Amino acid sequence: MSKSLQHKIVSFVLFNVLWLSAVAGRDEYIWLTVLLAVAQVGYSHWIAEVTIKKMAQLFAVGLLLEAIAISVGAIDFIGAMFPLWLVLLWVGFAAMAPVALDWLAKMPVVAALLGAVSGPFTYYVGLGFGAGTADSLFWTLSVYAVVWALFMLFFCRAMRAGPNERLVL
Repeated sequence: MSKSLQHKIVSFVLFNVLWLSAVAGRDEYIWLTVLLAVAQVGYSHWIAEVTIKKMAQLFAVGLLLEAIAISVGAIDFIGAMFPLWLVLLWVGFAAMAPVALDWLAKMPVVAALLGAVSGPFTYYVGLGFGAGTADSLFWTLSVYAVVWALFMLFFCRAMRAGPNERLVL
């Protein structure tokens, strides 16, 4: 098995454990979610050699899109408008994506379609865990389909950009 494939598998599995800790455990397991987010960033930076700048760019755009989704009433998170576990989840995703999903960078249409399907699915599962509430499931899934399609388009652009290149959607 190649090092690249090993990195993808480790990063993807680590993120899914982080996701479960964040979404199912929320505040009760915040300590574990913090440790997993730190591990995800550390692994991506020191082992898989993803720059902190790249992770920060993905994190910032992810939080912005999440804030827009919240502001249009797509979801209400339990405990806070923007809970810490959700922020840590975005930290983890921003660190995992450049490692495990880098193969999508040259296929923005495929990436956007995968985002539009898989992104809303994770929110649907999160609602089932009681991490949030939605007045209209259709509205929630529709908003997050757009959010995740846009995020994945940005991800593809960010992955193809040079180290000093400005990123524009």
